[in-house]
Formats: sequence, structure tokens, C-alpha cells
Amino acid sequence: MENVHNVKNCPWIMENPTNLRKYFDEYHILLDDTLGRQHDEKADHFTAIRNCFTPPCAKGEEKPSFDLFNMEKLEEDCSIDLLNVDDELATDVAANAPVKHCGRFTNWYAGSFQDGLIPEEGPEILETLKSQMHELHLRDTVRDYARLRNRQLKYFSTVRMIMSENNIPEPTHPANNGTDECLRDIVLNIRVQRPYHRKTHMRKACNRFPSHSQELLLLGSQKLTELRDAIICINDLAINQELSNDPELYRVAHIPNNHTLFPSCFFYINGVFYEDTRNPNAKQYSKGIIKWASKHPDIGELQTKCMQETTFLDLELRLGYPYVYLHLGNCEHIITFTDVRLHHQDDIQGRTRYPLFRGQASKLSVKCFICSLHLANWIVREEPRLPVPNAHLCDRCLKAFCYDNRGIKINNIKIYPFIDEFMSQQKKFLGHTQISVHKPK
Repeated sequence: MENVHNVKNCPWIMENPTNLRKYFDEYHILLDDTLGRQHDEKADHFTAIRNCFTPPCAKGEEKPSFDLFNMEKLEEDCSIDLLNVDDELATDVAANAPVKHCGRFTNWYAGSFQDGLIPEEGPEILETLKSQMHELHLRDTVRDYARLRNRQLKYFSTVRMIMSENNIPEPTHPANNGTDECLRDIVLNIRVQRPYHRKTHMRKACNRFPSHSQELLLLGSQKLTELRDAIICINDLAINQELSNDPELYRVAHIPNNHTLFPSCFFYINGVFYEDTRNPNAKQYSKGIIKWASKHPDIGELQTKCMQETTFLDLELRLGYPYVYLHLGNCEHIITFTDVRLHHQDDIQGRTRYPLFRGQASKLSVKCFICSLHLANWIVREEPRLPVPNAHLCDRCLKAFCYDNRGIKINNIKIYPFIDEFMSQQKKFLGHTQISVHKPK
């Protein structure tokens, strides 16, 4: 199917697919030969710098000695003290501030640091402060600069997950997981977009590229099913059952959601449909598509493979190319592999910690239509006393407004559970108790 789309005018997309296993196996061998040892072995600070700056030698030859004076001179030239200027703000203003989780995640640059206070002689010493001064000048002189600037930022709407006490998106030091093993693996950065909706009812078709929903880090040795299970779609969590006779939140966790009722799904990557066949009731969506594609020779040959038998190292893919994840019959998500790199010793080493939930889109949670204080838990339909046909209410306002003191509904209304997408992603990231998502065994 990639034969139909021309990517030559898209510089952010690789023109040819790459076999990840072959490419990174050769990369591992190249690094091992260059360093004279396995590059994924843990080394101390001195050894790492010595191996980096000592010229490579042939096999069997002894490495030249590394002068300690040069080591000290190198550390002196690369010291972070050279980045200090007079009259600057204290570094502990934002860096040492405690991380607070208050219902919504702060961004990775959270803190009280004021970027508008630049020391007088700072721009003459540091190029970064010189660029910052130019940035502040544009903010003061260009009208609507903030809006125009945000449009040029690639990830301006991304909320980075806080993974350490220093408010950084990725940990710089591995967590204590009880092992000193350094994984000989690769790390993939994957972005998942929100469901794609083609608006055909409008006078002019609106096929805007959907905004992203999640950003995940996975290992190359993991199965595709682990990515499928990590994707959070609000349509999967939805419960299509009317509960006006007994609207209790504890019942929601025991009612099968769409993920349980419709377990079929597939990834389409580089001409191959990777079907999830773990559930015996799952259907193969690719059969109808392959039958249709056989009548259009321009599309090319299509294949079908099992998702649970395929790792990311088995894939041939192009970075930046929009692949497809389809579930629930017609709920389509675009997935993009934005980066692939070797796993290093400063990454989290425990395989069970992956996939890592690295970021999500900034999306406002839905508040109660009546009180505007609490998050919505229910969707109320056909309530004549409300000015809108579909109103989002919290559990407290629902019981007080739509039911009498005996628990009987006042009007003939319909009530459906409402699950907030932003809050469900945060609960999964924090590991808190969350609404049950039934996964196939």
C-alpha cells in the first residue's frame, strides 16, 4: 500500500524501510570492535571518558595509556561552572522544588524559574543568554508572538510525564531494580494519534491530521501486543449500557466495556497486517482488505502475521511514516515511529518497566455541567430541565438534581457512564486504581 503514496517531498520520512534487527546487530558489532569490549557493559566515569578519547587500536594490541593530566584538564574545560554568570538566579529555585501531583501533571519545565531576568553581562558570556535576550525582544515587539511561536514548535502541546524528583521527562539515572545487568536492546519512541474521523457531512471535507494522544518508549525485544495493550483509547473504555435505574460508580468496573466485547484489532506496518489473535472471539479484519486490494494491483502484495509472535526487531519500517492501528471495527489511530536508538546504561534497565509512558497531549478534563467543580462521571440525556440535550454531570450533582430523596429518577432520562481520557492516562501512569480495562488472557 506504500506504493501509492510518494514520500520524496516529505523530508521527515525515511524513503526506504529499514530492517531493525539487521541494522542494529551491525551497529552493536561496530561499537564492540571500536571499544574493544561490549559497549553495553557498565563503566565508571573515568573509564567511559578514557574509552571515548583514546584512539581505537587493532585486536591484540594494548591500548595506549591515558594521561591523568589530560583527564583533569578535560574536566576543567568541560566544567558546568563555566556556565555561571554574575547576578544570576539561584539554581535551587526550581530544581530543588518538590514535585506535586494535584490531579493534572505539570510539564517537564515546571518550576518558578523566571526566564525574563537576564544578568547584565550574561549575553556577552553565553550564547544561550544572547539567544534568550533576542527571544524576549520578539515577545515584546511582535504582536501575537506567542501564538505564532507555538505553531512552529513540534511538541508544544505535549505534556511530559514526571519520572524523577528533578522534574525531568526521562530519568538520567537507572532506578534500583535489583540488577546490574545492562540491556543489550534498542529503544523505540512511538507516538499514537487520536482516532481519525473523516467529516463527510460538511460542505468541504475536513481531513485534518489528528492530534497525538500518547508517546511511549518500548524495547525492540518486546512483542507488538505490548504496544497494543499500552494504547489508551477512550472508545475502548466506553460502556454502552444505560444505567438510569441504578447509577452507581462501583457497577461500572464490573460491566464489560468495548474492549471486552470487540477484541479484534491489527497494526498495519509496511504491507503487513499484524492481527491480535489472542482472544478466540477475535475476527481478522485484514481478510476483507486483502480481498479488496487483490483487485487493485497498484497497491501491491499484502500479508498477515500474528501480533503476539512478532517483536519490534522483526519489523521493517520507516521513521516518521504514518502507520495504522485499527480496532473496534472502524476506530483508526495513526502510529508513528519517531526515533530508534540503542539502549544505554542510563536508561531504566528493568524490562518489566517498559513500555514507558513518556508523554501525552495537553487535553482539558470535562467538568460537571452544574457545579463546574468536579470531573464528570455521567452523561445525562433527555433531561428537560437542562438546556442541552447531552449534559456531563458528576456523581454528586446527578443524585441531587435528577433523583429524589428515595433514589427514584424524577424524569424519564437516560444515563451512561463517562470516562475522562486525560484522567485515565494519568491513573495508568501513576499505577493507581483505575477503571477496569479487560485484557485478553
